[in-house]
Amino acid sequence: MIQLLLVSNLLLWECVVSRPMCLDIGYKKLFLQELFDRATVIAQYTSNLTMQMSEEFDENFAKNLEYKARNSSTCHTASLTTLEINEQIQQTQSDELLKVMISISRVWYHPLEHLVCEVAARKGTCETMLSKIKELEEKNQELLEEMKGILVRVHPGAEENAYPAWMGLAEVRSDNEDTHHFALSNLLHCLRSDTDKIVTYLEVLKCQVIHNNNC
Repeated sequence: MIQLLLVSNLLLWECVVSRPMCLDIGYKKLFLQELFDRATVIAQYTSNLTMQMSEEFDENFAKNLEYKARNSSTCHTASLTTLEINEQIQQTQSDELLKVMISISRVWYHPLEHLVCEVAARKGTCETMLSKIKELEEKNQELLEEMKGILVRVHPGAEENAYPAWMGLAEVRSDNEDTHHFALSNLLHCLRSDTDKIVTYLEVLKCQVIHNNNC
C-alpha cells in the first residue's frame, strides 16, 4: 500500500513539474506566432504601399520614359541568392530563408534613405507622396527588426549573410532628368518585387516553423 502511494505521488509530482515546461513551450510558440503575424502584416502593407508609390511616381514623373527593358536584373539586389520557384522556396531550410529575407531588407537601408532625400528635393512632389516614401523607409526598418527577432528565437547564434553594397547613388543624383527619373522609378519597382518575395518567404517559413509543414 505504501509503495502504491509512493508511486502515485511520484507520478503526480512529475505531472506538476512537467506542466510549467509544457506551458512555457506553449507560450514561446504563441510569442513566435505573434512575431510571424506582425512581420507578415508589415511586409504585406509595405508591398501594397510600394505598389501605390511606384504607380504614383511613374504617373507624375516618369510616364513618358521607356521601361520595356526593365527586369529584375537591373535591381541592386539581383546578386543576392533569391528563390523564384515555389518548390525551391518550400525545400529551403528555415534559417536560410530568414537570412535571405534579412539580407534583402538590410540592402534597402541606404537606397530608401536617399530616395527620401531625392523625393523631398523634387519640385512638384506633394506632401502625401513624401510622407509615403518616409513610411516605406520606416516599415522596412520595422520589418528588419521583426525578422531578426524571429532568427534569434528560431536559430539562436545563427550569423546573418553578407549583402551587396548599393552602387546606384550616381544615377539617383544625375543631372540628366531621364536618368534621374528612371533611377528613382526603378528603385520603387525593385522594392515592390523584393517585398513581394519577403511576403512569400514569410508564408512558407511560418508553415515550416509554426505548423511543421502541415499547411
